[in-house]
Amino acid sequence: MPDGHLTKQARKKEKYERRQTEVIDAAASVFAEKGYHGASTGDIAAKLGIAQSSLYYYFKSKDEALETVCLKSTKGYVERLQAIVRSPKSTDDKLREAILNHIQPIKTIPNYFRTFIGELRYLPIGRRKKLSKMITEYNALFEKVLTDGVAEKIYKKSLDCHLSMLLLISQCNMSIFWINEPHGYDIDTIAASIADNFLLGATIRNT
Repeated sequence: MPDGHLTKQARKKEKYERRQTEVIDAAASVFAEKGYHGASTGDIAAKLGIAQSSLYYYFKSKDEALETVCLKSTKGYVERLQAIVRSPKSTDDKLREAILNHIQPIKTIPNYFRTFIGELRYLPIGRRKKLSKMITEYNALFEKVLTDGVAEKIYKKSLDCHLSMLLLISQCNMSIFWINEPHGYDIDTIAASIADNFLLGATIRNT
């Protein structure tokens, strides 16, 4: 009897989590298409074909929905970058992998990436604690790749590693808008170009 009860509870939880994923996917799609201010919980419900009141089983407000979308968009970012930084690969290869890692979600979860890049600024400060902590840790890891390059005398001593990190991440973030260009740039091409242009100016040249 207890085992059957647990199985029933497990099935109920699984069903809830599956539906929650569908709801948050719909929220990401609506935010990506209409923007935070242009979207409403009614739009999200309409996309799912359910009553608006049903959404409140999964999130209590549009702010909470945006926070959840942003958190999911960055899930695994820090862990993947930590693995890159700790790897025995060359600094240049680490940089290339870090850039590709940053823009890879454009292919896997484009609506989440677009929402995070475009709508995070509208998230109330009280809901930014987890995201701010993640962003700070992530930026520090990205910057470490550059400072290691300077310490190893691969990159120029004059390189402003903090500013360069911010510029590289900004370029990565903008990639979502270049993917659909008529030229048909793909993720690998964009990542390689960002890395090549940086390395051209940052790398010490033997003369």
